[in-house]
Amino acid sequence: METVLMVAVVLITLAVIAQAGVLLAMYLLSRRVTGKVETLMDQSQKLITPLESITSNLKSVSDDLAETGQIARRQMMQIQSLVGDTREEIRLQFLHVRERVVDTVEEARETVMRPLRQYSAIASAIAEGLRTFFKGTPEQKSTTEIEAELEINIHRDRPAA
Repeated sequence: METVLMVAVVLITLAVIAQAGVLLAMYLLSRRVTGKVETLMDQSQKLITPLESITSNLKSVSDDLAETGQIARRQMMQIQSLVGDTREEIRLQFLHVRERVVDTVEEARETVMRPLRQYSAIASAIAEGLRTFFKGTPEQKSTTEIEAELEINIHRDRPAA
């Protein structure tokens, strides 16, 4: 049994030495990782200050853009209102000018057509008088001729142009 005991002690010693080796390796590995983490922390600390500056600049730019957008929207609304008012005013002025032109054309038409109608009536009377003088009796017109003559007179009173 002594040999068994001896073998057990040797195995336990070897197990303790193996555990000590693993613990030493873990310790050395953790020291290396800690050194790298500290280096990364130092570098990140160096980057935090510029990042904070950039963040504040971006916030300032964002605020300025929001304000510019609001100003542009207000100005656009003012321009839209101005364009609408101008369009309405131009439409009213156009209607006013159109009304004046139509009135002027009507006056000119009346001024020109009145003497023409009078001369036409005189010419018709003279023609009828001459016809009666040379033929002896006035000629009876058919109803279609009278209707055609009335149609012509209506068109003379209200020409298309």
